Amino acid sequence: MRYLLATGARTVSVESGVAPDLPDGSVRVSVAHVGICHSDTALVAEGSADFPLRLGHEVSGVVTETTVQAVPVGARVAAYVTDGYATEIVLPADQAVLLHPDCSLLDGALAEPLACVIGGMEMLDLAHESELVLVGAGFMGLMALRYLVAGGHRVTVLEPRERARALAREWGADRVLPPDEVPPSMSAGASVVVEATGSAAGLALASDLVATAGTLGILGYHQSARGMRTVDMRSWNFRALRVLSLHHRNRADVLRWMDRAQRMSAHRILTPSTLVDVRVGLDDLPALFSAEGTPDSIKAVLDLTDPSS
Repeated sequence: MRYLLATGARTVSVESGVAPDLPDGSVRVSVAHVGICHSDTALVAEGSADFPLRLGHEVSGVVTETTVQAVPVGARVAAYVTDGYATEIVLPADQAVLLHPDCSLLDGALAEPLACVIGGMEMLDLAHESELVLVGAGFMGLMALRYLVAGGHRVTVLEPRERARALAREWGADRVLPPDEVPPSMSAGASVVVEATGSAAGLALASDLVATAGTLGILGYHQSARGMRTVDMRSWNFRALRVLSLHHRNRADVLRWMDRAQRMSAHRILTPSTLVDVRVGLDDLPALFSAEGTPDSIKAVLDLTDPSS
């Protein structure tokens, strides 16, 4: 087997090794796709991890060996793992989500980030909201937008990149603006604002838009500058903001949402694969990690379905 190994800041390599044995209750999966998450590239760029380590948590593939009748050989699965940048992985069978026949392997790999969006959006109390503001239209932001639009919500999107703004319009945003064109009337005027940038500037902008007694939902994954942020607590306190981290760490919840995510993709309600604009092979990953990802793209994936990969 071959796999990506990070050994230090901006230092990754493709290694070869013996495939691990298959314990009882586990399956072996030939990896098809792995979504390249900013949290992985930022972790390596910052050098803030306990190296050496393996990475990759947005994974799909085909079962090639099994000890569990319910997950047979040939089954297509999404895998809940942290070592997915590899030609094959071994994982407990209860961490494999069986894919609907109409869910592609590419959408299956992206079921994990879509699951994060599902869990995050369902933390928000939207029953009495007429409009939301979404700051950031990257991959996670666009999926959050589409999820909200599918529920009939009106969404204003703030995003600096012209291409991402165009995608936000295509995916159903009611209004799309660059951050430097936000009108004064929006300041402290929105009862629910979702931040999906992962940047200090995005968090500050989102904070400024929340109305008194409103909700700031933080969906962005804040890795840059080792996650350190400065916020205006005086303003937060004065406006009595409700600040929610829209992230989850309960495995059972995430696996349930992954199943929902892949079924949403199967029924074409939300297909994250349409946002993929960069595909790389395993040997191309070290260069991508050294450059801290692909900042101008919406979503990059490792594609191992090409025999030459």
